[in-house]
This record gives sequence, structure tokens and C-alpha cells, in this order.
Amino acid sequence: AALEAAVGLAAALDAEIAGLFVEDVGLMRMAALPFTRELGLTSALVRPIETDDIERALRLQAEQTRALLASAAAALNLRWSFQVVRGHSVNAVFEFGEGCTLVVLGPTSGGAAAWRFRPSASLPGTAASERAGFRYLGIRPVIVVFDGTERGMRSLAAAHALAARASTRLTVFVAADTAEEFDQRREHARAWLVTQGSSARYTWLKGRDVDSILRALGGENAS
Repeated sequence: AALEAAVGLAAALDAEIAGLFVEDVGLMRMAALPFTRELGLTSALVRPIETDDIERALRLQAEQTRALLASAAAALNLRWSFQVVRGHSVNAVFEFGEGCTLVVLGPTSGGAAAWRFRPSASLPGTAASERAGFRYLGIRPVIVVFDGTERGMRSLAAAHALAARASTRLTVFVAADTAEEFDQRREHARAWLVTQGSSARYTWLKGRDVDSILRALGGENAS
């Protein structure tokens, strides 16, 4: 789903996508310790962890990730690149992403996709064959937090582009302290979406902290 979100946004916004695979240096250091052991998932046998085994596994995973990105990018005719680095996952991602506009993290935080925007005169069309490729995003709504600011409008535009590309529903979490503020911001978002020939479902987000957002997301079965 994270890969689909990255390629979907890149395609909708005419952007370059750059994949990053991070070999976690902490894992390599752990494997080098003489007393570490691993339990085989299929054999249920305990054996020493070998650094060579870890390096081979990481290379294989990086190759598989690169192949997935290449396939997804080719299907949408995207400019793309892929890089493997060694370091601490989160630090490496943000060092890599300093020149990027958006960063999408996979669920393991072991890899990331990032891209730089290159403005286009118009957004490319969405063919049925392209929409069929979004098998994770296409079955659930895309959700955006909207607070009525200029930054909120950019987020709304990106979420709308992604939902349109994946041919799925859009839900807008309207961040507001009062019912009146909620109504005003909802109408602001709705008016813009109408100009795009689109619509959305609106939910009042009363808390803007991460915990409140995660609780709201939990009830939406979102992409």
C-alpha cells in the first residue's frame, strides 16, 4: 500500500520517484555478536546468526524491492531511481529526503519512497488499466487531514489526486475546535472539490494530536 501511494502520487502530480532501501546498521552489529542466536521459523532450530546470512538476506530483499518499484514505475511511465544505503533507518531516510517534497514510509520503516515535484501543465489521465494496478488503495478510502490553511489545501489536492488515480473514495478529516469552524472549513474543502468534479465524505476531527488522528483513522479502515 505504501508503494502504491508513492507511485500513485508521483503519477498524479507528474513527479519523479526515488526508492531508498536502508540496511539497518543495528541489525548488522547484532549479527556480529558471538552470543546472538536465531530461531528458524520452519525448522524451529536455534542456531548462531551469521553476518554473511544477514547480508545475503538484505541484498535479496533490496533486489526484490527494486524490482517492485521498477515494475510499478514502468506501468505508469514514471521517472525513477533506487539506492541502497547502510545506517539507522529513520536517520537515513530523512537525510536522503532533504531535497524531496514528500516522503512515504513503508510499514517496517526499513525502506522508503520519496520524490521531487516537477510541475506539469496538466495532470495525466487515469486509464482503467492503471486503476486496476491499485489493488490495496482501491478498496479503501484515502484520508486527508484538512485545517483550512494553505498547507491544508496542498494536502487536500494531493489526497484528491491520489484517490482519483486509484479510483477510490476520499474522506476529509476536518480539524476544527467548534461546530461553526467545522462547517466553514468543510464548505471550503467542498467548494474546491466541486471545481475538480469530485466529492468526499467529511468527519469532524476535534483533536489534532497524533493520538487523536490515529484513533479517528482506526474507525475508517483507510488506505
